[in-house]
Amino acid sequence: MRIIFIVSETFTEKRHGGFGWLVRTVGRELVRRGFDVKVLAWRDPGYSDRYSVDGIEVVTYSYSFDTKSVFRHLRDYYYFTKIIRKIEADVFISIEAMIETLITEILRDDAKHIVWAQDPFDWSDYQLLSSVDPYYKISKTRFFMNKIVFGLAYKKADLILTQARYYIDKLKKLYNIDPDRVIYLPNPVDYIPDEDEIRKNDEPLVCYLARMDPQKRYWIFFELAKKFPEIKFVAIGKPNILYEERYREIVSKYINLQNLEIKGFVSEEEKRKILDKCWIMILPSIREGLPIAMLEALAHKCAILSSVNPDGLTERFGYWAEKDDFSEGLRWLLKNSRWRVLGEEGYKYVKANHNIEKIISELIHILKRSS
Repeated sequence: MRIIFIVSETFTEKRHGGFGWLVRTVGRELVRRGFDVKVLAWRDPGYSDRYSVDGIEVVTYSYSFDTKSVFRHLRDYYYFTKIIRKIEADVFISIEAMIETLITEILRDDAKHIVWAQDPFDWSDYQLLSSVDPYYKISKTRFFMNKIVFGLAYKKADLILTQARYYIDKLKKLYNIDPDRVIYLPNPVDYIPDEDEIRKNDEPLVCYLARMDPQKRYWIFFELAKKFPEIKFVAIGKPNILYEERYREIVSKYINLQNLEIKGFVSEEEKRKILDKCWIMILPSIREGLPIAMLEALAHKCAILSSVNPDGLTERFGYWAEKDDFSEGLRWLLKNSRWRVLGEEGYKYVKANHNIEKIISELIHILKRSS
């Protein structure tokens, strides 16, 4: 079976987002099981038209990151249509609905089309994000245009998957999608260590694991490091290419803190070693979907301290800083070793629900049923 993923990123050194991680992880596992997998994605600066990752052929097309010009984006979509007409596929899987999704559904009715809901945006989401990042500031006209296009993409899809349960109601409200059409398929966690392999640090150790983009509000993590000098803080992640200058400016204010280590982007092996030792993962984003980083932290028995609460996971396995009360939340988790109990419960949850073998088996069953 020939499967084509349509996605905005591919987890290169330029952009390390959850969508790219998901496609690379799921695609790799499908290749191992004999599927022919390709990815169509926006071309990151400095990358060629085609390259391979983990046995997956990545076909890229131009996308103007630095402009909101409709005409430049129409040009990009024109080149996308040229690729989509020629590429062979049995199933197209879009990671979240895109304009490219609808184009593909219209031009390639010879194939099946799946949309995997990862992070659908409503108007309040744009308002929240634009309060910290002007890149997300759009007019209501553009929002409603997007709503029409993405809604059509969802409605024309042969199958709709969702990685979070709360998106089922959101898709109904946003695009009038019948909840009975939506299948819950959670994102996999690539690596869940055996329980006896996890060795926590003797002294309090908290971490940040995400892109260093404005919506993540990573500076709150740095401020906590300043406020709690007796606790060690480790930050993992790099900014998107759009935000590198702002990142350097912010980091310069905290670089000399003795209890703060800013690691940047690290290998999977080093990330896992850090998570094994950490007590708590702090995620101060102004808005999130259901981030893979949260699931990875739970897979290593880290309690969660976050301003977002997707599917109720934060309050179930940590402290929901609903009012940005991160200091209070950190103290609460550390008191009486609450973090340890919550982290252990989170580990059991992820192992039962996000095991990669289980998720890939379910996906293959869905793919075969749809073909």
